[in-house]
Amino acid sequence: MTTRAGLAALAAVSLLAIVEAASAIVAPHRAPTDADWRAAAQAIRSGFRAGDLVVAAPAWADSILRVHLGDLIPVEVAGRLDDERFARVWEVSQRGARAEAATRGTVAEERRFGALTVRRVERPAPAVTYDFVARWTEARVSRRGAGGGGVVVDCPFAGDRIQCPDVNFNFVRRQIVEVDNRLRLALLAQPVGQATVVIEYPTARLGRSLVVATGLHNTWMRKEAAGKVDLRVVVDGVAEATFTTGNDDGWAVHRIDTSARAGQVAAVRFEITSPAPYARHFALAAEARE
Repeated sequence: MTTRAGLAALAAVSLLAIVEAASAIVAPHRAPTDADWRAAAQAIRSGFRAGDLVVAAPAWADSILRVHLGDLIPVEVAGRLDDERFARVWEVSQRGARAEAATRGTVAEERRFGALTVRRVERPAPAVTYDFVARWTEARVSRRGAGGGGVVVDCPFAGDRIQCPDVNFNFVRRQIVEVDNRLRLALLAQPVGQATVVIEYPTARLGRSLVVATGLHNTWMRKEAAGKVDLRVVVDGVAEATFTTGNDDGWAVHRIDTSARAGQVAAVRFEITSPAPYARHFALAAEARE
């Protein structure tokens, strides 16, 4: 029995070695060539429209995609809040992989270029009525002390940020952040102990929904502490929702129904607090959508 078991184990190991060796020989021949990428890129360029999204599948091929089509992926698109607002998505796929951004909608076009497949997916998409990150300079930022009678401190613009006085790290600015090992374009706003950081947009045009994304920036800072950050969303003085963000929440996308006020202009306020603000680099993005 021991001999049979040993022979079976030896056979299994030998079979695995053969499979691995065959894979090592075959894999390079299945990989897309530079010519495949150039042909796929040319096809996309010929049909690309402003506002289209271009993605790679699997995701690790994104760096190669950018070599060939990086000029069609500006920072605002690369760091997008989510994929929902794109009506047309170009997917460059290999080995049967699919990008999540291209799984909803109808495949309007599909072409093969060697080891690459290019698909154009179309679907209904909401229009953005107000982009809070793009229009961050319209925000009014303040710091409010704890309690109903807390002192309110207004925060003025200072170079590339809105800087609150007295506390160096108490600022708001638009920047590329890293959340859950992916880059996003967001507002960076660090919470302050015993206070509320308030970002208010006095004249935001609402749509049918208010989409809010939150996360904690900087993988090293996430390892430094474990405190959570609370975000309270207030529309014209009415608290609509509160979202709590911790180290393990990644880039969380939330939706608030504003269909009853679609088309109206409102004051939208984001209130940021944390009971343990040390090393909490809070990232926030939001869009009002039809």
